[in-house]
Amino acid sequence: MRRSRVSGFGFLFVNFSRTGNGMASDLSIALSQLHRLLVQFAEAEAAFADGPRSITLSEKQVALAEQKVDDQKAVIKQTRKTADDLNLKLKTKEAELKKLQGQLNAATSNKEFEIFKGQIASIGSERAELENTAFEAMEEIDTTQAGLKVLEVELKSRRQTVQTVRTEVDASRAGLEAKLENLQAQIAVAEKIIPPGEGLSAYRRLRIANGSGALAGIEDNFCEGCNCRVTNQDLVRIRTGEFLRCRECNRGLYVV
Repeated sequence: MRRSRVSGFGFLFVNFSRTGNGMASDLSIALSQLHRLLVQFAEAEAAFADGPRSITLSEKQVALAEQKVDDQKAVIKQTRKTADDLNLKLKTKEAELKKLQGQLNAATSNKEFEIFKGQIASIGSERAELENTAFEAMEEIDTTQAGLKVLEVELKSRRQTVQTVRTEVDASRAGLEAKLENLQAQIAVAEKIIPPGEGLSAYRRLRIANGSGALAGIEDNFCEGCNCRVTNQDLVRIRTGEFLRCRECNRGLYVV
């Protein structure tokens, strides 16, 4: 590869290789390799960050499952209270019926007899309605208790999932850290291909802001970063080994 200086444009890399878009300079090939490293680094960083996020998500699911269990227990408690209140009312109605039955038996006239008989019928109807409501309340207790068992099983499963996720994250952490360190070292070497000056400064700013988006390939004369057409003049300069940035998105360009 022959490297020469061009006034105002940094370095030219004038060796060429054949690509899908025609001839690519050694600089384009090197930038393409650097871009692949940046993409791999971004993927490794995402995988590394996914670990803590997965743990946090699993812990939130546990907290949600715990809240569902607590809510279900509160429903059961309230339903039992309702059933107890209904049973107390039933006992009161039964006592009233017993008293009225005694008064009916002791009636001294047909008028008294009819009065007590009517009262017994009315209270008997109320008691029957209370019995139905109390029965429904007891059924509701059975249903909510069955639901509680399901929720408790779900909570147990969520807690086990948290432990599994933590174990997996801990097991993968060292490997991901080593991968990130290795990729960073390769990137540091590969970045030396970028000529010093404003282009390198712009690349570094873009890498801080966009990671692998600091560079973009040119496919069918379009920047793959922003889908804007690269001018013919810029294409020629890039193919002759000059480091240029996209006029729209400012990414460093290379021929794919």
